[in-house]
Amino acid sequence: MNRWSAMVVLLAIAGALALRVPGLATRPLHNDEAVNAVKVSELWKHGRYVYDPDEHHGPSLHYATLPFLWVSGARNSDELDDATLRLAPVAFGVGLILLLPLFAEGLGRHALAWAAVFTAVSPAMVFYSRYFIHEMLLVFFTALTLGAGWRYARTRSARWAAGAGAGLGLMSTTKETFVITVAAMGLAGIVTAGWTTPKRDRFRSLLALWNWRHAALASSAAFAVWLLLFSSFFHNFEGLLDSARAYLPWLKRAGGSSPHIHPWSFYLERLAWFHPAKGPFWSEGLILVLAALGAVESLVSDKSSLRRFLTLYTIILTAAYCAISYKTPWCLLSFFHGMILLAAVGAASSVEFFRARSKKILVATVLAAMTLQLSWQAWRASVVYSADRRNPYVYAQTAPDLLKLVQRTEGLARVAPAGYETVVKLIAPESDYWPLPWYLRRFKHLGWYEKLPDDPYAPIVVVSSKLDARLDEKSGRKWILVGLTELRPGKFFESYVEIELWKKYVETLPRERD
Repeated sequence: MNRWSAMVVLLAIAGALALRVPGLATRPLHNDEAVNAVKVSELWKHGRYVYDPDEHHGPSLHYATLPFLWVSGARNSDELDDATLRLAPVAFGVGLILLLPLFAEGLGRHALAWAAVFTAVSPAMVFYSRYFIHEMLLVFFTALTLGAGWRYARTRSARWAAGAGAGLGLMSTTKETFVITVAAMGLAGIVTAGWTTPKRDRFRSLLALWNWRHAALASSAAFAVWLLLFSSFFHNFEGLLDSARAYLPWLKRAGGSSPHIHPWSFYLERLAWFHPAKGPFWSEGLILVLAALGAVESLVSDKSSLRRFLTLYTIILTAAYCAISYKTPWCLLSFFHGMILLAAVGAASSVEFFRARSKKILVATVLAAMTLQLSWQAWRASVVYSADRRNPYVYAQTAPDLLKLVQRTEGLARVAPAGYETVVKLIAPESDYWPLPWYLRRFKHLGWYEKLPDDPYAPIVVVSSKLDARLDEKSGRKWILVGLTELRPGKFFESYVEIELWKKYVETLPRERD
């Protein structure tokens, strides 16, 4: 990497931080983020993580978040804010740019610079770098595995074998879908090796690539990471078995047993052209078009086996994710990262196609100007439309209105005789009340119910409108309905408060002037 490329990478890092850090608490926590918040707070408090093979993902996100909690100044989970929780994904999102030098020899220095810029400003990459879920860590560890693996293929160095193994282990402790990525890597590697090696020399070349000691080193590194994290550093050995059991429920979801079933085009529609009614248009078409150009250039040229591998890997991974019925928009990051690397190749090739220096500058300038439009979309998606369902990357997002419910409940605690010892009941079918358990975590007697209990009353009751509670009528107006709040699209909650407590709270509200 020369001085010019290094300067572009540094500028890209600055731009990535400028898009990822400001206003991290603008958007209320998604229910998945809230579940992760509860689990990381338990790890912080008790020093132990218990993996759940049925619903949740691996422990790497929670352990990676701990250092940010340690330096946050918060004394306990009650003092944590949303922005602090999201700093780990921010770090790994920016860290993707720092991993790019691993690919320098295979991509080329100009493509490396474009890859840094596209990674920094891609709306999808920016939006989900501000999301307290596992996806950005999975993409980072995948890039680490690919980069270290490429370095090993070039140098046959034991340290790169260990690095690739550690990356693979970290992928396995992040999210179960890593197996799809590994399968795409393996298939693309086999095809690339067969493509670039003369037929008569293939078997001999494959034997030459194999080194038992380095394979053992890589396997040991992967095993060590898996053992340490899934066992919670030897505090929960059941987690090792659970890491294998997890694939049964996830296979059911992938096969269609889930509410998140979408057509094969779900991801590509969000990336190529998304224009909801009464909303702005969204498109990362620039990256898609350049990725297609980069793929063609990589397949017809013999300049770099890495480029050819990345093309095959990205095509296979994209096809796999499109074929799986279960889809949530953040899953697109796994194959979109490959598209970004190919788009960088396409951008560099477009500039290099022209011989005249003036034409090179013109093409580079046009591409840079089009990239600014991606930056604007990234800011709009992450700040202006961060919780708006007209944003292609918003999915089952918590409505900002929920924070008013939280503020009102906190205000009730301030006037209640028991304070945060006041009993609060959350009632919703199928535990569909998240992220409320996290936002109301300061209440020491917070009960969660999936149906109306025999005694539904408490000083504060928050109940799904689906249950038709009518606690005000049934109590003879000893409890009153004080608000209807949208939790997520189509999901509403009613708040009931004991009448005397509500009167005390109303007295604290500012009076309107005549």
